[in-house]
Amino acid sequence: MPNYELVLLFDPYLEDEAYSALLERTKDLITKRGGEVTNVDVWGRRRLAYPIAKKVEAYYAVVSFSGKLPEAGLSEITRALRLNERVVRVMLTRLPDLAKKEEKAKKTKAAQAGEVSSGEANTTNA
Repeated sequence: MPNYELVLLFDPYLEDEAYSALLERTKDLITKRGGEVTNVDVWGRRRLAYPIAKKVEAYYAVVSFSGKLPEAGLSEITRALRLNERVVRVMLTRLPDLAKKEEKAKKTKAAQAGEVSSGEANTTNA
């Protein structure tokens, strides 16, 4: 299943209960579209690199989730969050599948090892 990471920047002037409610709403959006939330990492209030909507700080949260969500489901999640006035910025990224990368690396390493050992055999016979 594909893994996704959703980075959210909330209005820094909200109360703690509002942040919790927004995160719960985000988790509900994901689960209703067929995703499974694996981790929620709250970074808290941080200074922005540049002002966004005349704000120099934002409340950061990172939601990791997985699932076979259709493209329409992913765009609906980001659309719903962007329409919320308390959300300053949204970034949704698909994480690379590490298991496939590791498997591919093992295959290429084995192929290279096979080439090296056959190459060594040819030089010793000559």
